[in-house]
Amino acid sequence: MRVRFIEMLKRRVAAARYGERRARTMLASIKGFWKVCRYGDLYMVLAALAAQSINISVGFCQGFSAVLLPQYTHEFPSISYDEISWIASLGVISNPIGALLGGMMVDAVGRRLLLQSIVLPNLIGWLVIAFSETYVFLCVGRFITGFTIGMSTVSYIYVVEITTPEKRGVLSALGPGLVSTGIFIVYSLGAFIHWRRVAAICAAFSLLTPFLMYFVPESPLWLASKGQMKEAYNAMFWLRQNNNTAQQELMEFTKDRKSDESMTFRQKLGLFKRRSVLKPFCLLIVFFAFQEMSGIYVILYYAVDFFKSVGTSVNEFTASIIVGGVRVAMGAVGAALISSFRRKTLGWASGLLLGAAMLGAAVCDSLDGPPLVKLACVLLHVCFSMVGFLQLPWIMSGELYPQDIRGVMSGATSCCAYVLIFLNIKTYPQLENLLTSNGTLYLFAICALLGAAYCYLFLPETKGKTLAEIMRQFDEEKKEADPEAAGGARAAAAPARRHSAGAAVSLDRGGSSAPL
Repeated sequence: MRVRFIEMLKRRVAAARYGERRARTMLASIKGFWKVCRYGDLYMVLAALAAQSINISVGFCQGFSAVLLPQYTHEFPSISYDEISWIASLGVISNPIGALLGGMMVDAVGRRLLLQSIVLPNLIGWLVIAFSETYVFLCVGRFITGFTIGMSTVSYIYVVEITTPEKRGVLSALGPGLVSTGIFIVYSLGAFIHWRRVAAICAAFSLLTPFLMYFVPESPLWLASKGQMKEAYNAMFWLRQNNNTAQQELMEFTKDRKSDESMTFRQKLGLFKRRSVLKPFCLLIVFFAFQEMSGIYVILYYAVDFFKSVGTSVNEFTASIIVGGVRVAMGAVGAALISSFRRKTLGWASGLLLGAAMLGAAVCDSLDGPPLVKLACVLLHVCFSMVGFLQLPWIMSGELYPQDIRGVMSGATSCCAYVLIFLNIKTYPQLENLLTSNGTLYLFAICALLGAAYCYLFLPETKGKTLAEIMRQFDEEKKEADPEAAGGARAAAAPARRHSAGAAVSLDRGGSSAPL
């Protein structure tokens, strides 16, 4: 009896300890959630997600041609290769116009309003496609929806300006991940639904971003640059949910404000000739060139036809859905990796691996190897592109430019990138006829490997740096030490600028800060 009593007592003590541990765990979770809310991380994440939701519609636009072309050529067998390439590339040819227009508008109307206004070309373009009765109207609809892709790059600027340095990388990487989500959805719909109905669904979905952006504030950095200090404080307080943090960040935003109202046209033009503008522009354009020639966007826009020409044993529609699913999964992996690894490391490692994967597909094709091996190599190419090579230039186009001309230069960079994508998509059918499918695989592999070497040698590092620190490394002849190499000194300084999304940046209009 005594033994039973002791055992029962032990079980009760163990149960009490287990309950105590669970209570402590729950309390820690509640404290962690409260800490997230208190310091604004939750609200910052919600605002970033609202802005990045436009990239789902971008994925619809980019992936639609892959499911449209097989169905359309089946309906109209007499359509030529040239007409097919125009249907695919017209979704890209207006991207540069949209990017340039968005870059000029974003500093004038604001980040939030521009993101809401993108619904107009997006909705009109999809409706024209859905109700098109002729080839011409189909091309017009593709051209109009292309504006969405070009103007959507403002989402990266918005995210860069509202986030802390520690969260900037992972929240910016959500953009390519959501693009992949849109591509996967449209691939899946296109395998079972007629392309007109797919276009109608895409039109309805275009209303999501303006609805979500209604509930989040404008970029406080943009508001401060326009002298709207009260609105800037309210926006910052909403994002951080902390009065002291909001005031501190706005003080950092405005402490170096300088007046540009008295600047002449020549002086304003000189803003674009600065080392901190020209160097990142050249670096990004070369990076984009290697990205386009590595085959990433060819597989994206010609997914079904690409797998048919490469010759895999899997149904081409099924293969395209698999590619879409892989992109979504690896987009999440890429977002996780970007917060743990340096940008330079991700760039060269991703380029090296996707080049090796495409080289494996080319060799397998040359030796008449198993089709499944060829498919596996192409899928690996897609996987490795999503962990650095595809994301980084888009993310860095919102990071590398000074605040006073960030919108214009980000738009100009995106414009040049979309021109390169258009040339790549438009010339792919002719390139394949000239080099054969095997030759294009070798070309993609070589360009990816060269891009990896370029990233290793020239790509600037932005991980963990404030926007002011990123600007400084281009202004100085000798670059600052890498943030991870600085070790203890950087770690000691980190808490002081945890919430600084853009410390010490110059603002557009002069004048002292309004009292908070």
